[in-house]
Amino acid sequence: RPFFDRKNGTVTAGNSSQITDSAAGMVVMSESEAKKRGLTPLGYLREYTYAGLDPKRMGLGPVFATHKLFAKTGFSMDDIEVMEINEAFAAQVIGCERAFASSEFAKAHWGEDKALGTINPDILNINGGAVALGHPVGMTGARLVLTVLHELRERGQQTGLATLCIGGGQGVALLLEVE
Repeated sequence: RPFFDRKNGTVTAGNSSQITDSAAGMVVMSESEAKKRGLTPLGYLREYTYAGLDPKRMGLGPVFATHKLFAKTGFSMDDIEVMEINEAFAAQVIGCERAFASSEFAKAHWGEDKALGTINPDILNINGGAVALGHPVGMTGARLVLTVLHELRERGQQTGLATLCIGGGQGVALLLEVE
């Protein structure tokens, strides 16, 4: 049964992420501190951005944050080899995919003629995203970062993007790299 809009809604328990009990640990430090301690970094956080948007559009937070990230770094969707969009709802990821690929969306929200780019489905939520893995409230960011870094290493690739929406109208995008 639809949850938010009981009559015409498409979001159901079956296509939403479940709240899961999980744990993760990360040690975040500068590269120089890691070297001083004899540690090898799993990866690097090269840049990050936050973006605010109308709370009614909260699921599109990853698109707004990624727009800021690409503007700040000069990166584009073509540079991304592994990507995670935290998937509160399957429909939310589909909405983000459409917004990333839409020149009309780019024009309406940023006054730009060019879309951010189409996401290659082979690099997006490779392990199934939060609908498959769960939505571990309180450690979602760690799960996303670790998933991207491990996938980059496994594939022998270098550049990844982890994104998530935040209820209330925010988004986060993190540009991650491995050597």
